[in-house]
Amino acid sequence: MKKYIIIFIALFILTGCTNIKDLTYDEVINKTLNQKEVKKNTYLEGYKLYLPENVTMIGDLNGNDILYSGGDKYYLYVDLISYYNKKQNIYNLENKNYTYSKNFDYNKLNGYVTISKSKGGFLVEIMYNYAKIEVVTKDVKNAIANSLIVLKNIDYNYKIIDSMIGSNALVYDAETFTLLGPKTKEDNFLSYVEEYGVYNEKDSPEDEDIIEMESAD
Repeated sequence: MKKYIIIFIALFILTGCTNIKDLTYDEVINKTLNQKEVKKNTYLEGYKLYLPENVTMIGDLNGNDILYSGGDKYYLYVDLISYYNKKQNIYNLENKNYTYSKNFDYNKLNGYVTISKSKGGFLVEIMYNYAKIEVVTKDVKNAIANSLIVLKNIDYNYKIIDSMIGSNALVYDAETFTLLGPKTKEDNFLSYVEEYGVYNEKDSPEDEDIIEMESAD
């Protein structure tokens, strides 16, 4: 019973008694960003985060985490190098292939949301708080909300990150720290994960049937 009360409260805060499908993309982004921070429930090396009740972690390796919700796999990349150097970038989203794109600033951090058509639905890419999530989904608005809840609630531990990176910040695991920012090749991160075996498909939950949205707009 307690679990259902928590879920109800979370949905109430997010939508303000309005079904999320009735909100615009801008409204979903703004309402999610303006939620209060919550107590973290997942601890990893150098950072901790909050996973909503409907999101589970099914794999993690060197800052590449695989999340799962409603039949969709969310690929979370945490850029410890950028956090360590406090480096932020302003991204150019002038791409006619995007169904939707938006730059935003919140709590002195910049980020972006892009949506583009992809095999199997829509590719949603969200960058914020020195981390990025990519997910191919048909439930775009829920994917945006889930992703932003995770990203905005990441807390970094500078001391641990310093012990991991320190004077090697410029060369530390360089191959895996090139994935943030809008991509010129669709599904680059997802292809990278599949190729290098960050997670074992046999160990992950089977994809559930996804209720198709009437439209992505």
